[in-house]
Amino acid sequence: MVALSFGPAMDVTQECVRRRFRHASCRACADVCPAQVFSFSDTGVLIEESFCIECGDCLFVCPTEAITGIAPRKRFRLGDTLVGPFTARAPTIDELLLWHAVFGVRCISLEAEQYPGWMMALAGLNLALRRRGEAAWGFRSRQKREVNAARRALIHIPQEEVTACAVPPGKRMQRKAFPGISESDIVVDAGKCALCGACWRSCTENAIRFEQNALVIEAARCTGCGACEAVCQHGSLTVANKEAQAAITTHPALAATCTACHRPFWSFHPEQKQCALCLHHSHGMRNPDCC
Repeated sequence: MVALSFGPAMDVTQECVRRRFRHASCRACADVCPAQVFSFSDTGVLIEESFCIECGDCLFVCPTEAITGIAPRKRFRLGDTLVGPFTARAPTIDELLLWHAVFGVRCISLEAEQYPGWMMALAGLNLALRRRGEAAWGFRSRQKREVNAARRALIHIPQEEVTACAVPPGKRMQRKAFPGISESDIVVDAGKCALCGACWRSCTENAIRFEQNALVIEAARCTGCGACEAVCQHGSLTVANKEAQAAITTHPALAATCTACHRPFWSFHPEQKQCALCLHHSHGMRNPDCC
């Protein structure tokens, strides 16, 4: 009797920003999923695994690589060309960008009228490549060799090295592949920011950090999870999807000592004399001298 083996069930791990932070608003997986597998509740992410068609699109947009139990689709590559058979559903632009960067694919061999979805994806890919200063993909016809049926000739027929493989998915992989481009715009309102540290402690990509007496924002590292925005109690930080050339923004901070609680704190404003906590205690409850 043959024993049946089953792969791991599809799941969203605790790496998911919605499971880490209650007020997170990331919905990348739900927005890209054609089968409506993902939905959200107050407790996190809900998965209807029976709906999944295993296209793998969610794997390429998840900013924290939290989705497990499925794998990206295998496709067929001949040198620098993607060849058939092709899936009825076209891949996302995020996936095609990684075929370009990881495997050096520059061409595709398909019948345009048979795969309109692939043609739309290819058009979007070439626009994205142009913005990155990369060469666009072209079309290449795949020539079928005439076979000499003679026994001696058959021995020497060169075999085409068509490889079936999958590209490693994830926004982190894409950030590594295109370090000169940022896809997120992180804006800090210095008038509201209290430099409490919640944003940089929540950022797993080190896109926001405090170093050398300054708040440093390196948007090219950002995968767009929105954790920093979810934990900001002062509403001083926003993250938006915006493609731009990679840049590092620095906001210098000043070291000070609170006149109320006598604890050290950081501030963007030289005239600020009290830390953020004491400023919100109008009755001076944090003042050690009042006890």
